[in-house]
Amino acid sequence: MGTREDRSVLLVPGAGVDAEAAESTFAEAPFSSTILPTLPDIFDRLTNEVHHCLVLPERVGEQAGTDIAYGVRKLFPELPIVLVGVEPSTVPDELDVTALPHTSLRDPDVVDTVRGVLDDDAPSVAGREPSPMETLLLSLFDEMPDHLYAKDDAARHVMMGRGFNQPTDRIGLTDTEVGELVDEHAEAAYRDEMAILDGETDRIEVEEFLDLTAEYVLTKKVPWYDSDGNIRGLVGLTQDITDRKAREHDTRRQHERMVKVALLAAHKFRNELQIAHGRLELLDCDAEELTLVEESLSRISAVVDTVVTLSTQETDVSDRKPVWLSRLSREVWDTLAESQAELRIEDDARLVADQESAGLLMQFLFQNALEHVGPSVTVTVGSTPEGFSVADDGPGSEIDPPERVFDAGYTTVEGNTGFGLYIARMVAEDHGWEIELSESSDGGMRFDVVNVDLHD
Repeated sequence: MGTREDRSVLLVPGAGVDAEAAESTFAEAPFSSTILPTLPDIFDRLTNEVHHCLVLPERVGEQAGTDIAYGVRKLFPELPIVLVGVEPSTVPDELDVTALPHTSLRDPDVVDTVRGVLDDDAPSVAGREPSPMETLLLSLFDEMPDHLYAKDDAARHVMMGRGFNQPTDRIGLTDTEVGELVDEHAEAAYRDEMAILDGETDRIEVEEFLDLTAEYVLTKKVPWYDSDGNIRGLVGLTQDITDRKAREHDTRRQHERMVKVALLAAHKFRNELQIAHGRLELLDCDAEELTLVEESLSRISAVVDTVVTLSTQETDVSDRKPVWLSRLSREVWDTLAESQAELRIEDDARLVADQESAGLLMQFLFQNALEHVGPSVTVTVGSTPEGFSVADDGPGSEIDPPERVFDAGYTTVEGNTGFGLYIARMVAEDHGWEIELSESSDGGMRFDVVNVDLHD
């Protein structure tokens, strides 16, 4: 096979096997060996150095050796990989690795096995010096402060940048297999990715709220093409936009307060105007004087109408994009609810909506449940054939007719301005939607938002 320096092996020690023990085992082997000190450096070593074989243990910390092998195989398809301490029958056929059961890196059998796989031709990528393009791409993954990642045609991670996570802590896994991610978030992300992989779309751009880190992020995903133009996987970039969203939320809350003050003032003015008109009809005086007073009251009424119009026309729904119902709900919910309240997601769907204004609608529906039922309320959000529903498990509503809950200033809660559901209805109407009130399956209130444009 040639001299010892002809071939180089990269060794990854596992639990219970220190670097010195592994190095002593390979000291007399007819090939050179390099111990990998930390797993996150694996792609840097395979890209920047020349290696002809990779040796992995059954587990490296919390990660399975097969998962690491899976990610390496997608980027270095010809590199021989030896899994130590892994039963061959447990390795998927498509992984194409050599598995050695009931052994460790200190076992001489490992050296013999590695010697055997090195008899083949050198791998075309890891077995040569890297090209400038390869080092450039590796630098992007290593140095970008944002989260950059690549996934294969089954949406499994094959490489990750250092922006948010360790570069290997999700290798070989889909988002639905990453335990710390919220189920609805992971499932929605997976559906988005499959839309790219199936060729249904060539770009995904979505704002998300991550329960794991309490951060708002902007995620963009595009196809990863091979040299023949076929979709091999996808590339994603996730940026932290928490500060920007905080400013947007502050602006939105300030606008809400201004709208509520304007509507409350208008409501009180109208009550007083109604009283003034009623008293005016009872007066017995000069008709010309009455006409002047009536005209003055009419002008005041017109001013009140103008205030209401100006304060409620700020909703901008021009930037409509597909957004998962679960993502929209989770983002809004986690800014409102206390720990004892619970949000449940059923039958997820993608809505075509302006996320900010649709989030405002969800906020008022959620606030209605929290205020009328209490901090231990359970709110259930689900899709329907015509849109989506928001239901609570409270005592329900005895208001007759039910549509009165959407009237400006109407409330049954002391201290409440009574404009939340009124604004929610206005936001819905700006989208071309309608809101209907009925009884939930738990006997509480259920709001159905219908005529919603659903994205296939």
